[in-house]
Amino acid sequence: MKTYLFYDIETSGLNHAFDQILTFACIRCDLNLNEIDRQTITIRLRKDIVPSPGAFLTHGLTPDELSSGIGEYKAALKIHKLLNTPGTISLGYNSLGFDDEFLRFTFYRNLLDPYTHQYSNGCSRMDILPISVIFRIFHPDSLLWPQIDGKSSLKLELIAKENNFVTSGRAHEAMSDVEAVIELSRKWFQQKDIWRYCLDFFNKTRDEVRINSIKKDFSVQNKRFRICLMVSTSFGSKVNYMAPVIHLGQSVVYKNQSLWLRLDLDDISGLDTIVDLNDTFVIRKRPADALIVLPALERFWNKMPDASQQSANENMEKIRLHWQRFFEFIQHHCAYKYPFVPNLDPDAALYQDGFFSFQEKKESKLFHEALDHQKQDILNKINSPRIKILAGRIFARNFGNKIDPLYLNHLRSSLKKDQIIGYKNDTKFNRQQGLQALKEIEQTLLNPGKDQQTMLNWLQDYIEKL
Repeated sequence: MKTYLFYDIETSGLNHAFDQILTFACIRCDLNLNEIDRQTITIRLRKDIVPSPGAFLTHGLTPDELSSGIGEYKAALKIHKLLNTPGTISLGYNSLGFDDEFLRFTFYRNLLDPYTHQYSNGCSRMDILPISVIFRIFHPDSLLWPQIDGKSSLKLELIAKENNFVTSGRAHEAMSDVEAVIELSRKWFQQKDIWRYCLDFFNKTRDEVRINSIKKDFSVQNKRFRICLMVSTSFGSKVNYMAPVIHLGQSVVYKNQSLWLRLDLDDISGLDTIVDLNDTFVIRKRPADALIVLPALERFWNKMPDASQQSANENMEKIRLHWQRFFEFIQHHCAYKYPFVPNLDPDAALYQDGFFSFQEKKESKLFHEALDHQKQDILNKINSPRIKILAGRIFARNFGNKIDPLYLNHLRSSLKKDQIIGYKNDTKFNRQQGLQALKEIEQTLLNPGKDQQTMLNWLQDYIEKL
């Protein structure tokens, strides 16, 4: 049976690979959005995590709430099972842009398949935020849209407040946010034709078919391209969340990525200036992701500001004029490969090290199936280097009560050589950054409330004692 699993997470920070989920709340509904069941999973803060003060002031989770939670490993097993229940469509609000990647890394470092909830056993995923953007652009009267300084806002908490959604808790509380997303979804569900049309954007096959059916009617040196419209919150309200784009083709290296060039920017691809192609940018879209592609029909095109339309027309002429540079640009980006990150921390190596091999899955299964008191013995028998490292960290974080002292020293250190490196060549949030973030917050938060001050005091004490 197909069901929707609406979910939301609260986290220790914003880094998908290094921060951890602290609460996972979900409500399972039938396809008519009637509730079937709900649950909340609270997770203890790991000892190798420096909490982000900004995140904690936002979600307001207290030390008492977290101390009553379960360890990350057992939580990951529970969440993985929920999302992989046959027929589950997992979704949230900006879930494809934030929550899903958090889950992916959580599953990975806990030796669970990071991707099965996207395709296996009739499971799939979608996102209510892009659907809301479609309604905001093309059916603005379908909802009361909040504004900030005269600009429309797509923030869930403001939408819920503006439309008097009934929820059980405060904003940024995971279950309360799930309830708000379901209320919003019920608004969209009332317009069934549009709802069904939007669902196909999150079906990989149908999304690709729709894009491939758009005519190639822009010609450059007898080679034809698709001119389309792309919808994304990342473009912002100033351009009505829309951008004209040209479809460049498929990545040679990453078969699931199509490449797009935005046409409303001042200097697209450095066509009329000497720019290193490594400093140019394309949009990379994967089938059924949060980027929605529409044909450049007049009724859609006219939803863009006049300035965007004018820039697109000028840049299309520029492409024809500088066609050699344009084809060099395409060739460069189609062949582009993400740079190898040396000294990449194992927790963040999902994309660089790739899928688990058959042998790695076999050893992971043995680790999962062992009773808690047997996991140390299984750990000693694991041969796969990657699995041995990740399983060792699982054991230390959840069963051994002893994190690697060298790893903790890196978190405490302010030296560049001790930074823990992520897949974007970024770094794990460390003790020095935590204390600096606290200092900055205290300088801007002149009159903190009692709860805020209590939170700040706890964070100061916790981070200092790491």
